[in-house]
Amino acid sequence: MLLQKNHYIMARDKKIQVLLSGDDEQKLNRIITSASMHNGKLIATSTYVRDLILHHIQEYEGEQVSFVNEHVKKF
Repeated sequence: MLLQKNHYIMARDKKIQVLLSGDDEQKLNRIITSASMHNGKLIATSTYVRDLILHHIQEYEGEQVSFVNEHVKKF
């Protein structure tokens, strides 16, 4: 049971905070507003930033797999 509890704790979502300058925050808000208008619905800042981070993670993981596959092919 203890392992299950620890697994549950490890699997929960974590909240992160990011510090931006006022200038960068305004730029981000303009980007989000533009994306919202393009999609036809309002996008929350947290949703936009989370999607941006997850997209970056997926790209990075794909690059890592490609890198490993290329080196494995050489052997």
